[in-house]
Amino acid sequence: MPAIIPVAGMQSEFGMEWDSSLVLVGPNYTAIEASIYECIHAGCSSIWIVANDDVAPLIRHRIGEWATDVDSVERGRYIRFGNEKHQEVPIYYVPIHPRHRDKVDCYGWSVIYGVNVAYWVMTKMGRWIQPHQYYVSFPLGVMDPREVYKRRSLLRKSAPFYFSHGGNTVKDGSPLSFVLEPDEWRRAKRKIITNAASYKAPAEGQYPTELLPPEQRQRSRRFTLAEVFGEADTGTHQEMEHFYDLTSWEGYVKFLSSELGQRTKRPGTTTMYRGRSK
Repeated sequence: MPAIIPVAGMQSEFGMEWDSSLVLVGPNYTAIEASIYECIHAGCSSIWIVANDDVAPLIRHRIGEWATDVDSVERGRYIRFGNEKHQEVPIYYVPIHPRHRDKVDCYGWSVIYGVNVAYWVMTKMGRWIQPHQYYVSFPLGVMDPREVYKRRSLLRKSAPFYFSHGGNTVKDGSPLSFVLEPDEWRRAKRKIITNAASYKAPAEGQYPTELLPPEQRQRSRRFTLAEVFGEADTGTHQEMEHFYDLTSWEGYVKFLSSELGQRTKRPGTTTMYRGRSK
């Protein structure tokens, strides 16, 4: 099960020169690194970060190209030469295609496009590793990775699967992780594409020449997560004890002052050994 981490199109209240995914959630520990740490707790086989060329080099410099599966690290603790059993998880960087930029590239499109690239690349490697579900983790949606680890087996068996907090999921617009299946991917992609037009539909055999009113042009570029994924079929919901939405300053302050924020720190080099040194 590959993981998709959408960065392109992300909105927040931080307003800094660098990308919001690099906001600190602990000493020498950024939000996107916490998202990767969550993915390796979920048991993902690869991680696909959807980030454009203006921010991807800095993220790549910070993170590198590998992480290590947490479960394999735990199993290696109790056997001789346990590090030989560690399972590396590759990290790939995917820019939004230039023809999609400024047309359909809302935040939800980063998820859709990341799934599309992961599917075709893995399918060309061999039909035996063709993915059928995808774990989506949002950098500015912070959860306790230990809670995710406890649901590791449930994630694969109960798709479509949605983490929830206070009764809300990604379908309500919260940046909560979820497992995306091909049917929901196709439905969400269709909704974005069909609302991306700038011209009125022409008569049969004619070229489009009449522009839509400004407020109706490329409507999907302004779509929220709720508008993209809100019509998904009911799936398995798992309520989380800890979740913080860091897209707002208020949510960021709540996280830092919370019990989870107090104990969040950069993991050891065993799992995140490609990151910057302490």
